[in-house]
Amino acid sequence: NGASVLIDLRNEQSVAGRINATGTDGYMNIHLVEAVFIDRNGLQYPFDEFMVRPRMIRQIHIPAYIEAESALREWLAHVCRPVKKVQQSRKGKMTYKEKRAKLRHNEVLNEIQKLKQDQASGGSQKSTN
Repeated sequence: NGASVLIDLRNEQSVAGRINATGTDGYMNIHLVEAVFIDRNGLQYPFDEFMVRPRMIRQIHIPAYIEAESALREWLAHVCRPVKKVQQSRKGKMTYKEKRAKLRHNEVLNEIQKLKQDQASGGSQKSTN
């Protein structure tokens, strides 16, 4: 099934076990099978199943034989759906609000262009003096 991992918890405790392949989710909840909970005194408590909530995780020790980057890319390709582009549903004239926003946008672009030109001409005048 899944890989064996050691998870350090925020409360100075740890849990080791195999990740249940169908038991992880996008919220980083991790479901382990054949788990061993290790308290801060080193005492071990076996569990058939154990769930770790994301806010309790300090660090996850991933085995060296797993290439983390490729494993994450593979998981993302499997779990995430591609984002669809939103199509413009309305055709025809722009509304007053859209016209005003476009006009304001063009004014800002012109101001930025003017500032760049002023800086360029100001910089060249300083170098000639």
